Amino acid sequence: MATSVSRRGFLKNAAIAGGLLAGGVLVAACGGGEATPTQAPAASGAPVTLEIASKGDALEYDKTSLEVPAGSKVTLNLKNNASAGSGVHHNWVLVKPGTVDAVAADGIAAGEANGYLKPNDNRVIAHTAMAKEGELVSVTFDAPAPGTYDYLCSFPGHATLMRGKFTVK
Repeated sequence: MATSVSRRGFLKNAAIAGGLLAGGVLVAACGGGEATPTQAPAASGAPVTLEIASKGDALEYDKTSLEVPAGSKVTLNLKNNASAGSGVHHNWVLVKPGTVDAVAADGIAAGEANGYLKPNDNRVIAHTAMAKEGELVSVTFDAPAPGTYDYLCSFPGHATLMRGKFTVK
């Protein structure tokens, strides 16, 4: 048996259903769940641990963006997944906005003895040591002021491909 509904009745029912749907989405979006390494914890100032790795022997990080809340104490762990004997080494260098190419160029000039970073470079906010194949290296630092920063691998020739954005909110 078919039921007829006036246009006004239809619109009223659609609005109610839409409100229920939106409310359900809101509740679902606020549900619990564990933060992934690229997600920021809810509280500013809390310790944050980030995980990033190289993609095998490729000159790529497995993440091209990372995010933390302002005021956080950040520990970043870098895993070099290059195969043993490949000679592919990596580091992670967080730099001030707009300086990534200059930091990379100056790092090459600084050479291997300096971990391919210019000593006391005020453009560098934080960095790991150079990781050999299979190694895990870490750095702990205070998150800089809110904004978007760049990160890179300063090993010669890697910076063009191994970079990403680090956002502080």
